Amino acid sequence: MAFTKIQLSQLLAVYGGLLTDKQRDAMKMYCDCDCSLAEIAEEVGISRQGVRDAIVKGENTLTKLESELALCRLHSVLAVAVAQNDKDEVFEVVKHFISKE
Repeated sequence: MAFTKIQLSQLLAVYGGLLTDKQRDAMKMYCDCDCSLAEIAEEVGISRQGVRDAIVKGENTLTKLESELALCRLHSVLAVAVAQNDKDEVFEVVKHFISKE
């Protein structure tokens, strides 16, 4: 599944600490600042291909983490339930999340 820059930014906010500094910095500039690969390469002093590699590896890591942990999905489902003041739904979502092993 391909993620949009906004979705990648959300994943980065949750799992960014698990990326290398190079991957995290490149992805922040790419997703949050909407910089081009050439702009990022110039800023950090590496090749455009190096930036692309860092972003692809970072995206793969974020995607794998979300598929295994689903913390971003949990957050979005809980946010909807809380916004709707649906205590039963919050309880069910948390119960389902905790029971997953």
